[in-house]
Amino acid sequence: MILCLPAKILAQTTLTGKAVKIVDGDTFDLLVNGNTTYRIRLLDIDCPERGQDFYKVSKEALGNYLGGLTIKVIYTKKDRHQRILGTVYNGPVNVNMIMVQEGYAWHFKKYSKDQRFGEVEQSARKAKRGLWSTPQPIAPWDFRKMPRKRS
Repeated sequence: MILCLPAKILAQTTLTGKAVKIVDGDTFDLLVNGNTTYRIRLLDIDCPERGQDFYKVSKEALGNYLGGLTIKVIYTKKDRHQRILGTVYNGPVNVNMIMVQEGYAWHFKKYSKDQRFGEVEQSARKAKRGLWSTPQPIAPWDFRKMPRKRS
C-alpha cells in the first residue's frame, strides 16, 4: 500500500553551517559547506521591526547567539518568501526559545501552537527582561500595520 501525504508536509531536514549575515532578530543567512547560502527565519517567534524599540538589541542578541559558531537548523517548510522556517540550535541551546526567554522576541502565536514559547514569554514579561522592561511594547505584527512616515 502506498501512503500519499499532502504536498505541504515535508520530511524534517537538518542544515549545518555558519551564520554569515544577521538580517534582524529573527532572520539570518546560513552558509553551508562553504558555498551555499540559505535565508533562515526562526520558527515560533517574531522580533521587533526596523524602527521599533529593541530592534538593534534583538538583532545583536541573535548575532551573539550565532556568531562564528557552527549551528544547526531543523526545518520542514519554507514561508511565502522562500525563507526556511526553522528551529536553530547552537549546540544544545534552542536559539528560538532563548530569544523569547531573554526578552528579545515575542511568541508568534498566529503561526505557533507551541505552548512552551508562551510560557517563557510570560516568564520574561514578569521578570521585565529585554523588551518587557519598556512600559508598553508594541508587538511586531501590530507595528507592521501602523502607517509609515513617508520621506
